[in-house]
Amino acid sequence: MGIFSGKKILKLYLNGEITSNVSKLNGDDSVRKLKNSLLEVKQTNKDNYKGILLKINSPGGAAATSEELAKLVFSLRQDVPVVTSIGDSACSGAYMIAAASNYIFANVLSWTGSIGVIMGVPNYQELAKKLGVSFKTIKSGKMKDLGNPFREMTPDEENYLETLVKQAHAEFVNFIKLTRPNAINLDELADGRVLDARTALENNLIDKLGTEDDALTYLITEILHGNEKDFTITDTAPKPGFLKRLLDMNSPITIKFELPNDFQRF
Repeated sequence: MGIFSGKKILKLYLNGEITSNVSKLNGDDSVRKLKNSLLEVKQTNKDNYKGILLKINSPGGAAATSEELAKLVFSLRQDVPVVTSIGDSACSGAYMIAAASNYIFANVLSWTGSIGVIMGVPNYQELAKKLGVSFKTIKSGKMKDLGNPFREMTPDEENYLETLVKQAHAEFVNFIKLTRPNAINLDELADGRVLDARTALENNLIDKLGTEDDALTYLITEILHGNEKDFTITDTAPKPGFLKRLLDMNSPITIKFELPNDFQRF
């Protein structure tokens, strides 16, 4: 593709669970890299990128981090159009990010949707009893040790956490209504269910079935009104670290859907 062309497209990635934690064990800190790249384009775009191709393979993750990335994409898309290509999945918080882009492609076998919020609070009370371990909590207010795993949750605490989850879910749905105004049956589908790509397309939660190459072609020809030979691609593909390569070598082939473990997440 036009090695000496001055027209450039930036190819970015969101892989794996969305988290604010920085880990370099697998060589792919894609959340940090994605955020930094989007910020650079928004603030200066010194490389004069004409468009962005965003490749997503993610089950979702931390709510606030997902929202931050989604709002950053949404703030960019008028000046530098963003086309998303969904790989295996773009669910929950990852779908929120995809929905912020100008156009969404998904493979036929992609999973998406899962518009919902979940909060998990473990309870180790019985285990502590078996081990003969007890805990004493000194607190300044009745809610200060909210989520303490070594005692039962009170009805007031449970109601309060449920309110937080419902508020977060309402924010999520409102964002999808803003970014995908043509979506239909959203109140029904935004119950946390995972959607296959065809169902998502039928309800306007994505725009087209197609591959990553289809998404790139659409960005160049339909949005930028150019020819593919006139554009160069700056590919930020992550290089997997040694540990990830080693694990991949010994991993059986499986079809799976992984859910992240954040306290509150999309």
